[in-house]
Amino acid sequence: MEKKGAILPALVLLLSAAVYMHIRPAAPSDSQYSSSLRNKVVLLCHASSGVGEQLAYKVAAHGAKLLLVTRTGRSETLSNKLTLSQSYTDSDKANESAQAQLQISAQTFTLLKGVREEALRLGSPQVEIMSFDFGEVTSGHVLIDRAVERLGGLDYLVLNQEELARGYLVKGVRPIDHKFVERTFDVNVLSSIEIALKAMPHLEKSKGHIFVASSALGEVPKAGLSVLSATKHALNGFFYSLQKELKQKKSAVSLTIGALGEVDAGDRMPLFTLPEWMVGDKEECAAGILDSMVSRPKTFTYPIVHLGLARILRLIG
Repeated sequence: MEKKGAILPALVLLLSAAVYMHIRPAAPSDSQYSSSLRNKVVLLCHASSGVGEQLAYKVAAHGAKLLLVTRTGRSETLSNKLTLSQSYTDSDKANESAQAQLQISAQTFTLLKGVREEALRLGSPQVEIMSFDFGEVTSGHVLIDRAVERLGGLDYLVLNQEELARGYLVKGVRPIDHKFVERTFDVNVLSSIEIALKAMPHLEKSKGHIFVASSALGEVPKAGLSVLSATKHALNGFFYSLQKELKQKKSAVSLTIGALGEVDAGDRMPLFTLPEWMVGDKEECAAGILDSMVSRPKTFTYPIVHLGLARILRLIG
């Protein structure tokens, strides 16, 4: 009976998606992009690879000034090792972890230097780069201060940082360390909140825009990704509420929340087991985010097929 009761909402969702695909507004023109972005200041978190890298190129091509930020600290691979096989109480292993983190940070910063050179070649008048540990939540103001001091203000904030956390909680090989769970929330949720709130006075002044890269996991949980899914639900809860508050206060700041499914970003292991035709392309995803920065919708969903089917399956059972 429950499954039958879910069929109607699923059909409504499917029909709504079909209607949206038919009547959705056209993408902004090149002139609209350029008028919205030329000489504007964009702070882009996690720009050294994947979707963030592609977005940096697209924004640069329209003449924006950029502060590109790459993460220091753990990568997905290191996070998995810490979660499943390492103990924070073991000093030898902790030292090994610290050395690995330094190596990863150096590698990602080298990648970011390459992104800067390409962004300048594509037409950005100024590109600043920096490394930042998003786990240091109370230091979020450093990014805003750097953008204002070096680039003269802030017009667009793209919160794209993420700590990936995998592992089954039931009958797992070893329990997930609480410190790792705490760090995952710091990076994925609390840092975004802190940076957004610190940016707000500057964005009010410029009538700016925030794009929050959330996830399909904020809507459709998946076994083995409990901690990551929890952070995305928290991210959605805060920023959808903030979106309401901005509207209620008639704020000049707009906010788009991205529901991003599986994208072949080339810099990490896939989160879902999907057929190739359902996996999104990082350049296409970046183009959609660029559209959102200019047209400023409340939400941005990509890939449509993955998210649409996931929402239907959730309703059915």
